Order: sequence, then structure tokens, then C-alpha cells
Amino acid sequence: MHISFVILHYLTEQDTIECIESILNNVDYKDYSILVVDNGSPNNSGESLKLRYQYNSKVDIILSDKNLGFAKGNNVGFLKAKYEYQADFIILMNNDTIIEQQDFLDQVVSKYNSTKYAVMGPNIISTVDNNHQNPQPFKIITKKDTWYQLIRHLALLLLNYLNLEPAMKNILKKFKPEKVLVTRHKEELTDVQLHGSCLIFSPMYIQKFDGLYDKTFMYFEEAILFHLCRTNSLKTFYSPDLVIFHKEDSATDAYLKNSLQKNRFVYKHSVRSILHLLKLMN
Repeated sequence: MHISFVILHYLTEQDTIECIESILNNVDYKDYSILVVDNGSPNNSGESLKLRYQYNSKVDIILSDKNLGFAKGNNVGFLKAKYEYQADFIILMNNDTIIEQQDFLDQVVSKYNSTKYAVMGPNIISTVDNNHQNPQPFKIITKKDTWYQLIRHLALLLLNYLNLEPAMKNILKKFKPEKVLVTRHKEELTDVQLHGSCLIFSPMYIQKFDGLYDKTFMYFEEAILFHLCRTNSLKTFYSPDLVIFHKEDSATDAYLKNSLQKNRFVYKHSVRSILHLLKLMN
């Protein structure tokens, strides 16, 4: 079976190189391709990657002339993998992730044969704090869950605009319990909301969809994907037998240096995405 990796690139060239090289150097599987979508990087890093990998038959660099956002950017690669490469499985990966597992793709195929998952997530280990990010600790299932997230993010956005967010967070810190590291889920789990830094799509999903829901720019793609899988009776599945490492937010941090500016970006786009999720629920 042919398996395509789709890596969304923006600005941080060294992260993308490390991601690509981790696949080329570690993954032991014959029939795979790596599609890198440069999401309109203004620093010419897309062209630099294209030059670097021009003679590698496994790596295909796709240049977008503008930043399409997370879903649409990934879908550029998803569509090419589906229709041009005839991929049986498509793996969407952040460019700040690393694979060190030799049998990663063998596991992708064998888990599908035994479980018939539509979307699978691996054990994702943060290199920042060693947290295990899959499955996500909460699931957005009901409209009540969604309205709560909308009100929360609108409140955070308002505090941000009023420049009251840092002061409010300092007050809340006094009442916040100590952060507990999330340990690895040792068992396989179904009906879970999966972390968006690595999503593995099987033939069951690929036959039905041409990628991710594409009306959002960034954030809450995982919740929307989970909702669409549930409403279409498609299985989401977590396996601890596949492992990747995640550096977290490198492209966003490179684009937005100021934390206040970064938070505003997150809240604004989160609100827009949550509104789309509410429309889908209706």
C-alpha cells in the first residue's frame, strides 16, 4: 500500500528539514512519499526546500502563493496524495514533529487491518514538557460544550484587547492547581478526539472526504474532525504503539514574537472556528 506524508511548512525551514530527514533516515517502508506544502512562507524557505530536495524522488515540495491556513494548506497536499499519488493512507504531520520509529508505517497498515479505523493518532510526546498529547484530554461532543468554548474564547479575546489578560492570568494562577504531567495511555482507545499535530487517515476516510473541513483558518480542527467522524459513523482510534515527538508551535512562534499578539491571533481564529463547529452541529 502507498502511504503519503503531508507536511505543512511555514517559515521554520530547519524544523521542516529535521521532520523530513527523520522520515527518510528512520522509517523502513518501501512505498511512501513525502509531500511538503509551503504555506506561502514570505522568507523564501519553500523555494529553498524545493532546491534542497529536487533530486530526491520521495520528496515533493508544493508551493502555495499565499497562506491558506491549517486546513486548506493541508488539503493541498491531501488532494495531491489522494488523486496523483493514489495514496492508500495519508498522514498529516506538523513540520515540528519527528519520527524515530522504524516500523511506523508497518504499524499504520497493521492497525488498520485489525481495527478498521478511519483516523488514527499516535502517542505524541512533547519535547517541551514531556507531556503525552494524545488523545486530547477533553472531547467537544455537545452544543453545550461548544457554547462554553465560544464564551470562554470571546472573554479571553476581550481581556486581550483591553490589555487585562496578563493581570487576570496572574490572579487565576493563585487558584490554579499544579500542572500534572500526562502519562502515556498504555491501552488502545476508540471514539477519541485526536491531536492535530499527527493525523493518520485510512482508506475509509480518504474514500469519503477530500481532506479536512476547510472553512477554518486555524484551531479547533480536531474538534471539527471528531464531530464529522462521529456523525458519519467513522472510527477515531489512538494507538500507543506508534510514537512521534512534537516541538510545539514553532511556526506560530516564529510568525508572532509577542505573546499578547500571539494570544489574540489564537483567540480570534478559535472563535471563528467554533462558530463553524456550531453551524455543523445545527
